[in-house]
Amino acid sequence: MMGMFENLFKVKIPVIGVIHLSPLPGSPLYNDSSVEQISKQAVSEAKIMVENGINGLIVENFGDKLFLKKVGPEVVSAMTYIAKEVKDNVDVPIGLCVLQSDAIAGIAISKTVGADFIRIPYYVETSIVDAGMMESIAAEALRYRKYLGVDVKFFADVHIKHSYPLAQRRIEYSAEDAYYRGLADAIIITGRKTGGETNPSDVIRVRNALPEVPLVVGSGVSIENVDNYLPYVDAIIVVTSLNKGGKVEEVPDPDRITAFMKKIEDYRNNL
Repeated sequence: MMGMFENLFKVKIPVIGVIHLSPLPGSPLYNDSSVEQISKQAVSEAKIMVENGINGLIVENFGDKLFLKKVGPEVVSAMTYIAKEVKDNVDVPIGLCVLQSDAIAGIAISKTVGADFIRIPYYVETSIVDAGMMESIAAEALRYRKYLGVDVKFFADVHIKHSYPLAQRRIEYSAEDAYYRGLADAIIITGRKTGGETNPSDVIRVRNALPEVPLVVGSGVSIENVDNYLPYVDAIIVVTSLNKGGKVEEVPDPDRITAFMKKIEDYRNNL
């Protein structure tokens, strides 16, 4: 019987790339580029990733720092346009991440563009971040998804990078609540920051405690360390190590992607 990830992505242990959008209109670093120009760059990066083997994509407003807790209509409209262009130009499942953690905006965009999933960084519990305090959005998101009747899956982070949980709980307890009480479709484990290596022990603890839960490693994965995660996860989210020079601000590197995906394919073939 296929699991959720294999059913959605049509492969075992799918690798999900991330399109880090340039600053969108209204954000502090916005440079007056048109949404069409930003979209063309996003589509170009999407094609590079997919043509070299990536199995799915997340469209994320990474350039909009410092992030708002809830985005304005200008971000929703821009991300809707861009996500639709990306979806129309590649043939893989598409997800959204509306930073800081605006699941409501993500669900609304998904309804229009037909996205398959959204990443929700602050799903359950309360965390302290650089933008202030982030509270759980799970109850609101679940109801809004039901209200719109949209078939979009929730990939929920626990103990997400760049944050500090207000209640110091074991990560497996947080994951359990996100999945069973928050009704998340998958759980994401990350490191301390974007591109920061995820502690393998965190992944192992969650897997051992919750063997049935769809589990994703979501930061700092590279060709050098991926073997630390493959026996325990159902999917991988990766971007930084597959960019030119392994730098978060660079564009995808076809050679890095090809080498990484070959290693993943070799592992799949031995399952």
